[in-house]
Amino acid sequence: MTKPIALDRQTTEILERKLRQHLQDEYGFELGQFEALDLIDWLAETLGPLWYNQGLYDAQAILRKKSDDLIEAVAEIEKPVKL
Repeated sequence: MTKPIALDRQTTEILERKLRQHLQDEYGFELGQFEALDLIDWLAETLGPLWYNQGLYDAQAILRKKSDDLIEAVAEIEKPVKL
């Protein structure tokens, strides 16, 4: 079983305030603190893994490119063999 995505307390509090403010400003919808925290938990559980995995895929692509570049650089300095 994988470890769930968890945010530190300070980040969670900032997100809670920003979410409540966004919903109020954009939609005139007032959300309580506990409801906002519950929504953040749900979003982290539901959407978090999608964004997390995309970040991993992006990192893999970068590493794959760097690895290919290294292999190519080593091949370029290879000396010809005369037998």
